[in-house]
Amino acid sequence: MFSGYIDVGVLPAFLGAVVVLMVVPGPDMAFMVATGLRDGRRAAARAAFGITAGVSVYVVLTALGLGALLAAMPQVGDVIQLCGAVYLGYLAWTTWRSAGGPVAVDEPPQPRAFRRGFLVNLSNPKILLFFTAFLPQFLGEAGGDPTLQLLLLGVLLQVIGLAVDLVTGQLAGAVRDRVLGSPRVRTAFERLAATVYGSLAAALVVDSLR
Repeated sequence: MFSGYIDVGVLPAFLGAVVVLMVVPGPDMAFMVATGLRDGRRAAARAAFGITAGVSVYVVLTALGLGALLAAMPQVGDVIQLCGAVYLGYLAWTTWRSAGGPVAVDEPPQPRAFRRGFLVNLSNPKILLFFTAFLPQFLGEAGGDPTLQLLLLGVLLQVIGLAVDLVTGQLAGAVRDRVLGSPRVRTAFERLAATVYGSLAAALVVDSLR
């Protein structure tokens, strides 16, 4: 399917590298665990698609060659990260404050979960710099348009990332479902989620101040 657009000879190495990158615990996985514990499986699924949408933005920017522009203007990236840290800090505060509150077992999925996943992922512009360094290594020798090749590689990366995020969120949500009847345990899990949000916010602040 990809022959003629990208060098299929590089796909095994590319897919292997992407799988390793995705299964190693990182900010996205931590966010998915926190979302699953806090809001359940359906909200976690929405958050996973939100994260993928955020990655899509950076994949397109990478294909357009805008990673070099961000590297030349690090202050822009720092401002974006600080805004993301503020948002994550807000999530941490609201989650901690509402921990242990009443929950309906059949409640609809958190309507803001997609937006949260999208904004949290978009708040880390270092992803763009990473993609700028990572994706071009796998262009291979196909004669197609490099921009299209980068976009196709980015799509493959997103599919794998989405699968990992969905599994992670569903597992965390399943754990949450088992403790809905225990306010004490649920409070502990929700405060753990708040701590994860707060830790991610702190990591963004520290990284932007380096």
